[in-house]
Amino acid sequence: MKEVIIESSFPRLRNDITIAQAQIDNIGTMPPTAGLSLEVVIDMKMSLVLHLTVQQLNQQATDRINELLFDDDGELLDAELPLIYLSWLWLAKMTILIREGSPSLALGCAENSLQCLFDIRGKRNEDQQSILASLLYNLAIIHHNSGDCSRAAKELTKAQQLLERLAKKNSERFSAMLLRAVEASADIIQSRTKQMNVFAHYQQESEAYAAVLASGADDGNTRQALIELVETLGKQGSIMLEMGNGRNAVKYFTKALRYQKKLNLPLGMRDLTLSIGLARALMRLINRRAAAEQLLTSLLPLARRLDASNEIIEIENLLNNKNKNTKIMTLLKGIF
Repeated sequence: MKEVIIESSFPRLRNDITIAQAQIDNIGTMPPTAGLSLEVVIDMKMSLVLHLTVQQLNQQATDRINELLFDDDGELLDAELPLIYLSWLWLAKMTILIREGSPSLALGCAENSLQCLFDIRGKRNEDQQSILASLLYNLAIIHHNSGDCSRAAKELTKAQQLLERLAKKNSERFSAMLLRAVEASADIIQSRTKQMNVFAHYQQESEAYAAVLASGADDGNTRQALIELVETLGKQGSIMLEMGNGRNAVKYFTKALRYQKKLNLPLGMRDLTLSIGLARALMRLINRRAAAEQLLTSLLPLARRLDASNEIIEIENLLNNKNKNTKIMTLLKGIF
Protein backbone atom coordinates (compact mmCIF):
# COMPACT_ATOMS: atom_id res chain seq x y z
CA MET A 1 0.00 0.00 0.00
CA LYS A 2 1.15 3.50 -0.83
CA GLU A 3 1.55 6.08 1.93
CA VAL A 4 -1.34 8.29 2.99
CA ILE A 5 -1.51 11.73 1.33
CA ILE A 6 -1.02 13.64 4.56
CA GLU A 7 -1.79 17.08 3.10
CA SER A 8 -5.37 16.03 2.29
CA SER A 9 -6.14 15.82 6.01
CA PHE A 10 -4.38 19.05 7.05
CA PRO A 11 -7.00 21.08 8.95
CA ARG A 12 -8.03 24.60 8.04
CA LEU A 13 -5.94 27.05 10.03
CA ARG A 14 -7.43 29.77 12.21
CA ASN A 15 -5.52 32.55 10.45
CA ASP A 16 -4.62 33.54 6.90
CA ILE A 17 -0.86 32.89 6.72
CA THR A 18 -0.60 32.54 2.94
CA ILE A 19 2.63 34.56 2.72
CA ALA A 20 4.25 32.66 5.60
CA GLN A 21 3.21 29.32 4.04
CA ALA A 22 4.85 30.31 0.75
CA GLN A 23 8.06 31.19 2.59
CA ILE A 24 8.01 27.89 4.48
CA ASP A 25 7.58 25.97 1.22
CA ASN A 26 10.47 27.90 -0.35
CA ILE A 27 13.04 27.84 2.46
CA GLY A 28 11.79 24.96 4.66
CA THR A 29 12.14 26.93 7.90
CA MET A 30 10.06 29.26 10.04
CA PRO A 31 9.86 32.91 8.90
CA PRO A 32 10.46 35.62 11.55
CA THR A 33 7.75 35.60 14.22
CA ALA A 34 8.54 38.78 16.17
CA GLY A 35 5.41 40.73 17.01
CA LEU A 36 3.03 37.95 15.96
CA SER A 37 0.38 36.50 18.25
CA LEU A 38 0.82 33.01 19.72
CA GLU A 39 -2.14 31.80 17.67
CA VAL A 40 -0.52 32.90 14.38
CA VAL A 41 2.85 31.42 15.38
CA ILE A 42 1.18 28.07 16.12
CA ASP A 43 -0.49 28.13 12.70
CA MET A 44 2.92 28.75 11.12
CA LYS A 45 4.42 25.87 13.09
CA MET A 46 1.61 23.59 11.89
CA SER A 47 2.42 24.58 8.30
CA LEU A 48 6.09 23.84 8.86
CA VAL A 49 5.24 20.35 10.20
CA LEU A 50 3.18 19.71 7.08
CA HIS A 51 6.02 20.83 4.82
CA LEU A 52 8.64 18.70 6.60
CA THR A 53 6.35 15.64 6.66
CA VAL A 54 5.51 15.91 2.96
CA GLN A 55 9.22 16.32 2.14
CA GLN A 56 9.92 13.19 4.25
CA LEU A 57 12.34 15.06 6.50
CA ASN A 58 11.28 12.70 9.24
CA GLN A 59 13.54 13.70 12.12
CA GLN A 60 12.98 17.43 11.60
CA ALA A 61 9.21 16.89 11.35
CA THR A 62 9.21 14.75 14.50
CA ASP A 63 11.17 17.39 16.42
CA ARG A 64 8.68 20.07 15.40
CA ILE A 65 5.71 17.86 16.27
CA ASN A 66 7.19 17.14 19.70
CA GLU A 67 7.72 20.88 20.30
CA LEU A 68 3.98 21.40 19.78
CA LEU A 69 2.86 18.35 21.75
CA PHE A 70 5.21 18.33 24.77
CA ASP A 71 6.78 20.81 27.17
CA ASP A 72 10.43 20.79 28.27
CA ASP A 73 9.68 18.11 30.87
CA GLY A 74 8.08 15.79 28.32
CA GLU A 75 4.55 16.43 29.56
CA LEU A 76 1.70 16.87 27.08
CA LEU A 77 1.30 20.53 26.18
CA ASP A 78 -2.20 20.60 24.76
CA ALA A 79 -3.81 23.65 26.35
CA GLU A 80 -2.63 25.98 23.57
CA LEU A 81 -3.81 23.85 20.65
CA PRO A 82 -7.29 23.11 19.28
CA LEU A 83 -8.23 19.44 19.43
CA ILE A 84 -8.32 19.24 15.63
CA TYR A 85 -4.68 20.42 15.49
CA LEU A 86 -3.67 17.86 18.10
CA SER A 87 -5.46 15.07 16.25
CA TRP A 88 -3.66 15.93 13.01
CA LEU A 89 -0.24 16.18 14.71
CA TRP A 90 -0.67 12.67 16.13
CA LEU A 91 -1.71 11.51 12.65
CA ALA A 92 1.42 13.08 11.13
CA LYS A 93 3.57 11.41 13.78
CA MET A 94 1.82 8.09 13.10
CA THR A 95 2.59 8.46 9.38
CA ILE A 96 6.27 9.08 10.07
CA LEU A 97 6.49 6.07 12.41
CA ILE A 98 4.91 3.84 9.73
CA ARG A 99 7.60 5.07 7.32
CA GLU A 100 10.27 4.20 9.86
CA GLY A 101 8.89 0.72 10.49
CA SER A 102 7.58 1.27 14.04
CA PRO A 103 3.98 -0.03 13.92
CA SER A 104 3.60 -0.40 17.68
CA LEU A 105 4.46 3.25 18.33
CA ALA A 106 2.28 4.23 15.36
CA LEU A 107 -0.72 2.48 16.98
CA GLY A 108 -0.14 4.57 20.11
CA CYS A 109 -0.30 7.73 17.98
CA ALA A 110 -3.51 6.48 16.34
CA GLU A 111 -5.08 6.03 19.77
CA ASN A 112 -4.11 9.58 20.78
CA SER A 113 -5.38 11.05 17.52
CA LEU A 114 -8.70 9.23 17.79
CA GLN A 115 -9.10 10.34 21.40
CA CYS A 116 -8.76 13.97 20.30
CA LEU A 117 -11.39 13.44 17.59
CA PHE A 118 -13.65 11.70 20.09
CA ASP A 119 -13.41 14.68 22.47
CA ILE A 120 -14.58 17.15 19.80
CA ARG A 121 -18.28 17.73 20.34
CA GLY A 122 -20.89 18.39 17.68
CA LYS A 123 -21.35 17.22 14.11
CA ARG A 124 -18.24 15.89 12.34
CA ASN A 125 -17.02 18.51 9.90
CA GLU A 126 -14.84 18.04 6.81
CA ASP A 127 -11.53 18.36 8.67
CA GLN A 128 -12.52 15.80 11.29
CA GLN A 129 -13.79 13.33 8.71
CA SER A 130 -10.64 13.71 6.61
CA ILE A 131 -8.39 12.99 9.59
CA LEU A 132 -10.52 9.96 10.45
CA ALA A 133 -10.27 8.68 6.86
CA SER A 134 -6.48 9.07 6.90
CA LEU A 135 -6.25 7.36 10.29
CA LEU A 136 -8.24 4.39 8.99
CA TYR A 137 -6.00 4.24 5.91
CA ASN A 138 -2.89 4.25 8.12
CA LEU A 139 -4.36 1.51 10.32
CA ALA A 140 -4.99 -0.52 7.16
CA ILE A 141 -1.31 -0.12 6.22
CA ILE A 142 -0.20 -1.33 9.66
CA HIS A 143 -2.48 -4.36 9.65
CA HIS A 144 -1.77 -5.19 6.00
CA ASN A 145 1.97 -5.13 6.71
CA SER A 146 1.50 -7.38 9.75
CA GLY A 147 -0.47 -9.92 7.70
CA ASP A 148 -3.89 -9.03 9.13
CA CYS A 149 -5.44 -8.48 5.69
CA SER A 150 -9.00 -9.01 6.90
CA ARG A 151 -8.81 -6.14 9.38
CA ALA A 152 -6.96 -4.00 6.83
CA ALA A 153 -9.75 -4.57 4.30
CA LYS A 154 -12.42 -3.46 6.79
CA GLU A 155 -10.49 -0.31 7.73
CA LEU A 156 -9.84 0.49 4.10
CA THR A 157 -13.52 0.08 3.24
CA LYS A 158 -14.50 2.57 5.95
CA ALA A 159 -11.81 5.01 4.81
CA GLN A 160 -12.97 4.73 1.21
CA GLN A 161 -16.59 5.36 2.17
CA LEU A 162 -15.61 8.51 4.05
CA LEU A 163 -13.43 9.73 1.19
CA GLU A 164 -16.19 9.14 -1.35
CA ARG A 165 -18.52 11.42 0.62
CA LEU A 166 -15.80 14.02 1.09
CA ALA A 167 -14.77 13.97 -2.58
CA LYS A 168 -18.35 14.66 -3.68
CA LYS A 169 -18.25 17.95 -1.77
CA ASN A 170 -14.57 18.84 -2.29
CA SER A 171 -13.08 16.97 -5.22
CA GLU A 172 -9.93 19.10 -5.41
CA ARG A 173 -8.94 18.26 -1.84
CA PHE A 174 -9.91 14.58 -1.64
CA SER A 175 -9.97 12.99 -5.12
CA ALA A 176 -6.27 12.00 -5.03
CA MET A 177 -6.61 10.34 -1.62
CA LEU A 178 -9.80 8.58 -2.73
CA LEU A 179 -7.98 7.19 -5.78
CA ARG A 180 -5.17 5.94 -3.53
CA ALA A 181 -7.67 4.14 -1.29
CA VAL A 182 -9.32 2.52 -4.32
CA GLU A 183 -5.91 1.34 -5.58
CA ALA A 184 -5.12 -0.11 -2.14
CA SER A 185 -8.46 -1.95 -2.11
CA ALA A 186 -7.62 -3.53 -5.46
CA ASP A 187 -4.22 -4.62 -4.09
CA ILE A 188 -5.84 -6.28 -1.08
CA ILE A 189 -8.42 -8.08 -3.26
CA GLN A 190 -5.61 -9.40 -5.47
CA SER A 191 -3.59 -10.50 -2.46
CA ARG A 192 -6.61 -12.37 -1.06
CA THR A 193 -7.05 -14.19 -4.40
CA LYS A 194 -3.39 -15.18 -4.32
CA GLN A 195 -3.79 -16.34 -0.72
CA MET A 196 -6.67 -18.63 -1.70
CA ASN A 197 -4.61 -20.12 -4.54
CA VAL A 198 -1.61 -20.68 -2.27
CA PHE A 199 -3.85 -22.18 0.40
CA ALA A 200 -5.28 -24.66 -2.12
CA HIS A 201 -1.71 -25.67 -3.04
CA TYR A 202 -0.76 -26.31 0.60
CA GLN A 203 -4.03 -28.18 1.17
CA GLN A 204 -3.04 -30.67 -1.52
CA GLU A 205 0.44 -30.99 -0.04
CA SER A 206 -0.83 -31.62 3.49
CA GLU A 207 -3.23 -34.30 2.23
CA ALA A 208 -0.36 -36.01 0.43
CA TYR A 209 1.87 -35.98 3.52
CA ALA A 210 -1.01 -37.20 5.71
CA ALA A 211 -1.55 -40.09 3.29
CA VAL A 212 2.11 -41.13 3.64
CA LEU A 213 1.77 -41.13 7.43
CA ALA A 214 -1.50 -43.08 7.28
CA SER A 215 0.16 -45.80 5.20
CA GLY A 216 2.16 -46.80 8.26
CA ALA A 217 5.30 -47.49 6.22
CA ASP A 218 8.33 -47.61 8.50
CA ASP A 219 10.98 -45.90 6.42
CA GLY A 220 12.81 -42.60 6.16
CA ASN A 221 10.00 -41.09 4.14
CA THR A 222 7.62 -41.25 7.09
CA ARG A 223 9.64 -38.92 9.31
CA GLN A 224 10.30 -36.51 6.45
CA ALA A 225 6.57 -36.51 5.63
CA LEU A 226 5.87 -35.63 9.28
CA ILE A 227 8.33 -32.72 9.13
CA GLU A 228 6.81 -31.45 5.87
CA LEU A 229 3.28 -31.83 7.22
CA VAL A 230 4.12 -29.65 10.23
CA GLU A 231 5.58 -27.01 7.92
CA THR A 232 2.58 -27.11 5.58
CA LEU A 233 -0.01 -26.94 8.36
CA GLY A 234 1.80 -23.92 9.79
CA LYS A 235 1.64 -22.17 6.41
CA GLN A 236 -2.06 -22.96 6.13
CA GLY A 237 -2.61 -21.48 9.58
CA SER A 238 -0.74 -18.31 8.57
CA ILE A 239 -2.86 -17.91 5.43
CA MET A 240 -6.09 -18.39 7.38
CA LEU A 241 -4.84 -15.79 9.84
CA GLU A 242 -4.11 -13.28 7.07
CA MET A 243 -7.57 -13.83 5.64
CA GLY A 244 -9.19 -13.13 8.99
CA ASN A 245 -10.36 -16.68 9.68
CA GLY A 246 -9.18 -17.01 13.26
CA ARG A 247 -11.06 -20.21 14.04
CA ASN A 248 -9.57 -22.17 11.15
CA ALA A 249 -6.14 -20.68 11.90
CA VAL A 250 -6.39 -22.05 15.45
CA LYS A 251 -7.23 -25.50 14.06
CA TYR A 252 -4.23 -25.58 11.70
CA PHE A 253 -1.70 -24.26 14.21
CA THR A 254 -3.00 -26.66 16.88
CA LYS A 255 -2.72 -29.60 14.49
CA ALA A 256 0.79 -28.50 13.44
CA LEU A 257 1.91 -28.37 17.07
CA ARG A 258 0.41 -31.79 17.75
CA TYR A 259 2.39 -33.36 14.89
CA GLN A 260 5.48 -31.40 15.92
CA LYS A 261 5.39 -33.14 19.32
CA LYS A 262 5.40 -36.52 17.56
CA LEU A 263 8.88 -35.72 16.23
CA ASN A 264 10.14 -36.00 19.84
CA LEU A 265 12.51 -33.05 19.43
CA PRO A 266 13.58 -30.58 22.15
CA LEU A 267 11.53 -27.39 22.14
CA GLY A 268 12.99 -25.16 19.45
CA MET A 269 12.29 -22.43 16.92
CA ARG A 270 9.60 -24.38 15.10
CA ASP A 271 7.63 -24.85 18.34
CA LEU A 272 8.09 -21.16 19.12
CA THR A 273 6.92 -19.81 15.75
CA LEU A 274 3.93 -22.17 15.59
CA SER A 275 2.92 -21.22 19.12
CA ILE A 276 3.17 -17.51 18.31
CA GLY A 277 0.96 -18.15 15.29
CA LEU A 278 -1.54 -19.94 17.52
CA ALA A 279 -1.52 -17.01 19.95
CA ARG A 280 -2.17 -14.58 17.08
CA ALA A 281 -5.12 -16.70 15.98
CA LEU A 282 -6.52 -16.92 19.52
CA MET A 283 -6.37 -13.13 19.77
CA ARG A 284 -8.85 -12.90 16.89
CA LEU A 285 -11.43 -14.82 18.94
CA ILE A 286 -13.08 -12.64 21.58
CA ASN A 287 -13.53 -15.45 24.09
CA ARG A 288 -9.94 -16.72 23.67
CA ARG A 289 -7.93 -13.51 24.08
CA ALA A 290 -7.06 -14.25 27.70
CA ALA A 291 -5.71 -17.64 26.60
CA ALA A 292 -3.67 -15.91 23.89
CA GLU A 293 -2.13 -13.52 26.39
CA GLN A 294 -1.33 -16.40 28.75
CA LEU A 295 0.30 -18.37 25.93
CA LEU A 296 2.41 -15.41 24.80
CA THR A 297 3.60 -14.78 28.35
CA SER A 298 4.59 -18.44 28.71
CA LEU A 299 6.53 -18.30 25.42
CA LEU A 300 8.86 -15.48 26.51
CA PRO A 301 11.21 -17.75 28.54
CA LEU A 302 11.55 -20.13 25.55
CA ALA A 303 12.25 -17.23 23.18
CA ARG A 304 14.90 -15.87 25.54
CA ARG A 305 16.49 -19.31 25.96
CA LEU A 306 16.68 -19.64 22.16
CA ASP A 307 18.04 -16.08 21.91
CA ALA A 308 15.27 -15.41 19.38
CA SER A 309 15.45 -11.62 19.42
CA ASN A 310 12.93 -11.06 16.62
CA GLU A 311 10.40 -13.39 18.22
CA ILE A 312 10.89 -11.70 21.62
CA ILE A 313 10.06 -8.35 20.02
CA GLU A 314 7.06 -9.91 18.25
CA ILE A 315 5.70 -11.37 21.49
CA GLU A 316 6.18 -8.12 23.40
CA ASN A 317 4.53 -6.14 20.61
CA LEU A 318 1.55 -8.51 20.54
CA LEU A 319 1.12 -8.14 24.29
CA ASN A 320 1.49 -4.35 24.15
CA ASN A 321 -0.65 -3.83 21.05
CA LYS A 322 -3.52 -5.90 22.44
CA ASN A 323 -4.70 -3.02 24.63
CA LYS A 324 -4.01 -0.41 21.94
CA ASN A 325 -6.10 -2.23 19.34
CA THR A 326 -8.93 -2.68 21.83
CA LYS A 327 -8.91 1.03 22.71
CA ILE A 328 -8.76 2.02 19.04
CA MET A 329 -11.75 -0.19 18.21
CA THR A 330 -13.71 1.31 21.11
CA LEU A 331 -12.93 4.87 19.99
CA LEU A 332 -13.84 4.08 16.37
CA LYS A 333 -17.20 2.69 17.45
CA GLY A 334 -17.82 5.82 19.51
CA ILE A 335 -16.93 8.12 16.59
CA PHE A 336 -18.98 6.24 14.00
